[in-house]
Amino acid sequence: MADDIVLVDTDVWSCVVMTDKNRDPRVEGWRRALLGKQITIAAQTEGELRFGADVKGWGPTHVAQLEAKLATTPTILVDSEVIKAFANIRAECRKLGHALADKQHMGDAWIAATGRAHGLALLSGDAIYAGALGVLLLAPSAG
Repeated sequence: MADDIVLVDTDVWSCVVMTDKNRDPRVEGWRRALLGKQITIAAQTEGELRFGADVKGWGPTHVAQLEAKLATTPTILVDSEVIKAFANIRAECRKLGHALADKQHMGDAWIAATGRAHGLALLSGDAIYAGALGVLLLAPSAG
C-alpha cells in the first residue's frame, strides 16, 4: 500500500480541491488527513465531476477552473485489476447484504474497486464504504 497516496471520492475532491469556500464541517478534517499526501481520483470520479459540470451548464470560466484542477490530480484509469476488484467487491457485498452491491451504488463500487486494486486508502464523506471488505478507509483528522 502506498501510504503517501490517497484516493478521494467525488464529494471530498469537490470540497477540498475544487472549492475554497465550503461550509461542510467535515472539510477541515479532510484537509488535515490529506496533508503531505498525493490526492488521486478514480476514473468514476472524473466522470462524475465532468457530468456535474455539463448538467449544471457551467460556463467556460468555471469549466476551465475544473480542467485546471483536474490537471493537478492524477486519475487512475480502469484496468483489468480494477475490473476484477469491482466484480469481487460487488459479489462480496451482495453475500454480506451490504448496500455497496446495489445498482444505485455502482459508482461508489467503482471507486472502492480502484482503491482496492491499487492498494490505496480511500477518503470519503459517504458512509456507504463502511463495512465493505477490503476497502481501506482513511479516517479524517479531528480538530
